[in-house]
Amino acid sequence: MANIIKKAVFDFFDKTLAQEGYVLAVRKWEPASMYEIDLHLPETDLGKWKTIPRLKIKVAEFEYRDYSPAIWNVERKTCTILIETGHKGAGSAWVENLNTGEVFLFGPAHAAPLPPTAGKVLCLGDGSALGHFMALKLLTDREKNPLDVIMFLSEEYKIPESIISAYPEFEFIKQSQGNSLSTLKQWCTKTRNLSEFSVIYLAGYIPMVKELRKMFKNDSNVTAKILANGFWS
Repeated sequence: MANIIKKAVFDFFDKTLAQEGYVLAVRKWEPASMYEIDLHLPETDLGKWKTIPRLKIKVAEFEYRDYSPAIWNVERKTCTILIETGHKGAGSAWVENLNTGEVFLFGPAHAAPLPPTAGKVLCLGDGSALGHFMALKLLTDREKNPLDVIMFLSEEYKIPESIISAYPEFEFIKQSQGNSLSTLKQWCTKTRNLSEFSVIYLAGYIPMVKELRKMFKNDSNVTAKILANGFWS
């Protein structure tokens, strides 16, 4: 009975992934566990992306992963996703073996909301959340919702100058031997006045996101609305 239900779930996912996309380019940061991937989505109206978009991509048989386009071109119907492969899984394996010209199946996934009120926005995440927060910046009014983004990177990445210059509000913490949860906890509590923020976004590896959300929920100094999105590798 369990196998029948499991198959029905997978059949449902396959039916929702009704669109084909094409891989235009694959770029690796150094060290090579962060990937920038340019995609062409010929049947998708990217102009309708008014909240943080998510694409559910079939990465293997019975395996699906959600990724946030970081930037996109409405007219060309192209976008770029960033995927960190530090945690091993079906998504990481798909990215590491991806080649230019490949075809993949995808469909829309649950989109993340924009800030519901005016005020400062704090974003905390690991490398898997980089595209998520880049999309947030692209879609928000900088005067209405100034961003303060703290990103934990598990590798000593050579971050492209184009990203450093375009995202000055992103603070990158590089610790090859560090722990994302404990590092982000200490960093934000010691260097930020949490009562100043109206919204807090948490994104990245699911166990880390759960613990950070619990911490903020139990902090009496935090009055911000908490929006959390967890990702599997």
